[in-house]
Amino acid sequence: MKKKNITAIGIALMILIITAGCGSNKNSDNESGVTDEAAIVLSNEESTANTEDAASEESSVTPRIYEKHIADYNSYDELIEDIKNFLDVMGESDTDTFFDRAQQYEWFTFCMWQDLNNDSFGYLQVDIDGDGVDELLLGTTGSEENPNDAYIDNMYTIRDGKVDPVFESYSERECYELCEDGVVKYDFNFPPMPYGVEYYRCKAGNLDLIEGIHYEFEWSDDVFQNHFYYYDSSLQNRELTEKEYDEMNEELEQKYNRPKFQLHPFKD
Repeated sequence: MKKKNITAIGIALMILIITAGCGSNKNSDNESGVTDEAAIVLSNEESTANTEDAASEESSVTPRIYEKHIADYNSYDELIEDIKNFLDVMGESDTDTFFDRAQQYEWFTFCMWQDLNNDSFGYLQVDIDGDGVDELLLGTTGSEENPNDAYIDNMYTIRDGKVDPVFESYSERECYELCEDGVVKYDFNFPPMPYGVEYYRCKAGNLDLIEGIHYEFEWSDDVFQNHFYYYDSSLQNRELTEKEYDEMNEELEQKYNRPKFQLHPFKD
């Protein structure tokens, strides 16, 4: 009886130990499992964070295009100096290097690229509208061979201590010319339409439409038709005949005289 009791007690103790051992191992496995999962999550988070940091670091050292905005300039002198430096880069580097540099400036336009090779490309500070604030003109003054090749690519003013564009010519299909009394002539040619010319008055660094003419065309009943219009600041179109359009174009040319002015060449 005693032996049976001892045996029973021994068996009970063994079961208890085994059970306790299994419980301990299970708890250990659970604790280990939780720890491993947490470690995996933490590792993933660290990996993601490291990846994001690396991407952030990479993006921070990769130059962004259009980095230098006009509003970054506090004076015309700063912009003029950058353009002069720009000309040096163009003269001393290959095309790819030049355009890599050019992409950092949102004010750099196709028209400017064309004119950088022009010896008459220059600048002029002048009060166009008589408000006491000089505007900055960038463009060409023509040459002896082509005296009428005088265009203004860009015009800037100063607002709140910052350089601010009045207009910028972005395409060879548009051009600006300076007329007397603060008037700016704008020629445009955007096929398939429209084509025309408009006259604006520069006032306090803004352009207010005075009048203009344009024409456009359409196919109607298999017939090619031109439509000609005149309009003023009300923007109400008045249809013209082709003859009236040509006469109006000549009249406007005579009405707004283009002054002779001398830009300061950047290449001097």
